[in-house]
This record gives sequence, C-alpha cells and structure tokens, in this order.
Amino acid sequence: MTKILIVAMADSVHTARWLEQFEDSDYEFVLFPSSPHRRIHPKIVRLLSKASKMDISIPRGLRNTGLLLAAIDKLMANRVRGIWLRRIVRNFEPNILHAVETQGAGYIASVALTKIVVKPFVILTLWGSDLFWFRNFKRHRALICRCLKLVDRLSMECERDIEIARELGYSGDVFPPFPVTGGYEIASIQNNAKKVTSTRKIILVKGHTRFVGRGIKALDAITELVDQLDGYEIVVYSADPKAKRFARKLAQSSGLLVNAYGRGEIAHHELLKIFENARIYIGISLSDGISVSLQEAIVGGAFPIQTDTSCANEWIIDGKSGFIVEPDDHLGLVIAIQTAIENDELVDTAARINFEVALNRLDRSVVLSISKKFYDLDNENLITNQG
Repeated sequence: MTKILIVAMADSVHTARWLEQFEDSDYEFVLFPSSPHRRIHPKIVRLLSKASKMDISIPRGLRNTGLLLAAIDKLMANRVRGIWLRRIVRNFEPNILHAVETQGAGYIASVALTKIVVKPFVILTLWGSDLFWFRNFKRHRALICRCLKLVDRLSMECERDIEIARELGYSGDVFPPFPVTGGYEIASIQNNAKKVTSTRKIILVKGHTRFVGRGIKALDAITELVDQLDGYEIVVYSADPKAKRFARKLAQSSGLLVNAYGRGEIAHHELLKIFENARIYIGISLSDGISVSLQEAIVGGAFPIQTDTSCANEWIIDGKSGFIVEPDDHLGLVIAIQTAIENDELVDTAARINFEVALNRLDRSVVLSISKKFYDLDNENLITNQG
C-alpha cells in the first residue's frame, strides 16, 4: 500500500475535492493540517468517518489546534509545526509527502525535511499566487527557493508557473498543467443550465478585497452602469466586511438587488448553481492562478471577466470567450462589463466555446484520469527539465 503524507489546508473545499478523487483508492493518507483553521471541512470530515474505501486520518492533537499552532508559528518561523511534521514523517514513513500550496504547506514541509536523512518523495502543488506573487518579496523568494530544492515533482494549473519555477532554480519533473482541485460533472451541469447566457440577469462578483483581491473595483465599475441593469441581481460571494459594506451602499444608492455572502455563507454546490444562472462573472485581483472561479464560470456558462494577473489567457480568448482586463484599468473594466451586458451574441458564443473547453479540460472524468496517476512515481507523462 502506498503511504501518502499530505500537508494541506484542512478547512479548504479545494483540498476536500482533491481528496475525494481518491475515495476508491487503496492509498493510506495521513492529513497534516497546514492552515489556521477553526474547523475541518465537512467533506473531509465525511472521508475521516471511514464512509469510503480510502484510509485517511489526521494525527492526534492536530484536528482542533490549527489556529493555535499557526499563531505560535508566526513567531517561530513554522518550527513548531515543522518539528511535529518531522516526527510524523519518521513514524509514518510515507512513500510520498505531498505539500498542497506553498506558503503554508510548502514552508512547513521545508522545516520538517531539513533534518530528515532519508526523505520521502516530495510533490508540491502550486495554488494561485504561490510563485507569481510571492517571488517579488525577498524573504518569500528565499523560502520558495529553499522549498523547491527539496521538491522532486511539481504540479500546477498554469504554464506560466513552470517558467517561473525554473527561473527560481527548480530542476525536477513537472506535471503538465491541469486543474489541481478536481473536475466537474459537465454533462449534469449542462442539463441543469436551461437558460442561455443572454437571458440571464445575474452578475456574479468575487468579493475578496484583502491580500491581492480587488473585488470592490468590480463593484465600483458596476456603479457606473446602474441605468443599464434594470432587473439584474448583483451577487457578491467570498465577500469580506469591506465588500459587504460597499455592496450595501450600492444597493441603497441604486435600488439594485444586491446580495453579498461572506466566505462559507453559501455552500459550494449552491454557488455553482448561481454560476449556471449568471450572465457575467467578474474576478479582479493583483495575482491569481487559473482561479477556481474562472473555471466555474467556464463550466456554468457565465461570461468571464478576469484580470491579466492570472493565467486566464491559457483558458479563454480575450474578446471572444471572455475579457481579460488590467486590475487598475477602471474604464477598461466598465467597458468590458457594458459590452457583456449589451452584446447577446458575444455572451452566447462565448458560452458555447467555453463549454467545449470545459468538456475537454474540466470534466470530472478527464481530470480524474490524470489525478489517478498523480501518485505513480513511474508516471511517464511528465515535463522534464531540458535546461
């Protein structure tokens, strides 16, 4: 039996969706939580309940201590969790250590592995901004480079990140980019999405304003188009307090129907239904990867407007199957939204193009066929360093 020690955010739906792909496998997983969580994601709780064939557990003492340990490690440079993880590596003796996301899991794993004489095979999965954003900061750049030296295999969603990893000194194997959070039941979604995009009356906005998120820029652009939005509903999700306040003011000043949901206030399956009924999705940030939300827009038939600080150009054709905008180009964003409101043919054509993309690249069966070979150390479908 292959033994896998996975270091990942235990409160994340993306971690949960990744693990669900292996429910019928005979792998033995030990999950080491890397995030300052207050709860384990319900999907992971279900897996831990032994309701599936998968053998998965969380080490004793780690299930409810994520917030405390993360607070301590802010002062200890991840040494507390690093030492704990090192002990688990020695006791569990995994064949593979899989760190999911760099600034949490990757950094903790780096501390743990520095004093391991015979280390397991190490896989690092990159999420959104892991390299693209954090390489710009001296301290993080050093930590990233240290982490990459310990990695045997790298996975990510963007071609962009392969080049960045090589620039940072990584010389190991790379998985060809694929969705690292699992696939979607495309046929089921298509059957449920009865409304063509041009008849829909929802604009969906990703409401992050902290860190690299700039959701308010999307809402600010919408304020200039109020006269064209009669009958529309604005839905803001993953909204932090600042975005919620702005959403309330927008509703009061414009008379528009505006609903704002904080992180965790709307279930993932319910959010997918909104994507299936949205005309436009807007994601504005200073940095991102493919963006799971962009994937969900492609799947659900919503016309995507995404910033060029992601790798959206690897998934949509600017001006044809979506718009790619600059994060600080207010006028460009207003024009993009206005065009998507006015041009029925554009949004309907984009939906048809994106459905083919979803079918070929995001369908659960397609992603699962790749994921099933993920922990195969003899996998031949890899990109090797030619430099």
